[in-house]
Amino acid sequence: MTLIKWTNKRPVSIFDEFDNIFNNMHIGLPAIFNREHSWSPQFEVLNTDKAYIVRGDLPGVSKKDVSIEVDDNILKISGERKNNYSDENSEYNYTNVAYGKFLKSFNLPDDVKQDNIKANMKDGVLSLEIPRMEIVKNDVKKIAIK
Repeated sequence: MTLIKWTNKRPVSIFDEFDNIFNNMHIGLPAIFNREHSWSPQFEVLNTDKAYIVRGDLPGVSKKDVSIEVDDNILKISGERKNNYSDENSEYNYTNVAYGKFLKSFNLPDDVKQDNIKANMKDGVLSLEIPRMEIVKNDVKKIAIK
């Protein structure tokens, strides 16, 4: 996934809409239908003048169960939400909660300072601040026509 500026526009083609439908089919399904993929937490990316902000909802996940890496300009966030209530002698009457491992990747743009990325986790929300390099503005020089 590439960090891009988001605009609230309708899809350009019908194929974009189909991609969106198929990519999000597992969201909202009971855990019994998506045990293979287990869990896909939701993330958002904000673009500011000084940094990119990546936030993800990780309810019920401990900091020690989350890993953040940058490898070859790709930000990888992985982790696991564990089911601590599972017991061999009990069974669920109903569940709409998914457990298991997840992995989310973002392609980082060229203007990030990879060594200064900061991560924080509070109240089940993971927040990363990815600082941007200052844009060097070229001096505009007027050239007279003779």
